[in-house]
Amino acid sequence: MLTAQNLTLARDGRTILSGITLTAQPGEVTAIIGPNGSGKTTLMAALTGDLAPVTGEVTLNGDDIARLSPRHLAARRAVLAQETQVAFPFTVAEILQLGIEAGTGPTDSALIPRLLAEVDLAGTAHRPIHALSGGERQRIHFARALAQARRPRGDQGPMWLFLDEPASSLDIAHQLMVMRRARRFAAEGGGVVTVMHDLNLTAMTADHVILLAEGRLLAAGPPAEVMTDRLLSQAYRCGIRTNRTPAQGPYLLPQMAGA
Repeated sequence: MLTAQNLTLARDGRTILSGITLTAQPGEVTAIIGPNGSGKTTLMAALTGDLAPVTGEVTLNGDDIARLSPRHLAARRAVLAQETQVAFPFTVAEILQLGIEAGTGPTDSALIPRLLAEVDLAGTAHRPIHALSGGERQRIHFARALAQARRPRGDQGPMWLFLDEPASSLDIAHQLMVMRRARRFAAEGGGVVTVMHDLNLTAMTADHVILLAEGRLLAAGPPAEVMTDRLLSQAYRCGIRTNRTPAQGPYLLPQMAGA
């Protein structure tokens, strides 16, 4: 399990995170939503151990991440950042190899072709990463995270995927592909924590939703409980109306959002 207790961060006299306490369970997709500037990416960095100093405590599979070395952290969680800059002309295969070397668990010569096929980029292994489009690069870095977290459950418990806006640059087919792959990772025993902007995609794919507003936790729970007219309108500061289907839960249409 992932737990965070009273995470607080202030910079230049401005509070960015204020007393965030939350949990995320393996076997589930936990989505962090909220308006721009609400602290989503900062919270993600705190949860992964990539941001310090933050007041509070984060534990991953029962261990305080502040006491884990980078190598031990890499063996428990893989991170897809919102933006990933590659300074050198690595090939696609070399990018995926970085993920493989950071992770643990068995690997084989078929892993890279298999992952590339999963993200609909078969045959690109020898292409330079900079020769790909933005959406293609995003899928390659998603595959790199999967290469690192190749076993959803290991000797030290569940592996975790932390995905910061994994579908932001993708067309609708590849948005669905990425989120279905994340759901499969969770179904196989891993944990997934993802920052999301698309509320409909969140409602479709998340088991647990964390709603932030101005650095504070506004609500947490199943999508049907968190993604309500009142809570979304309060967080996003505009009138939002949701609709519901018995099978799929909440969804939003642009024309249903009030002024």
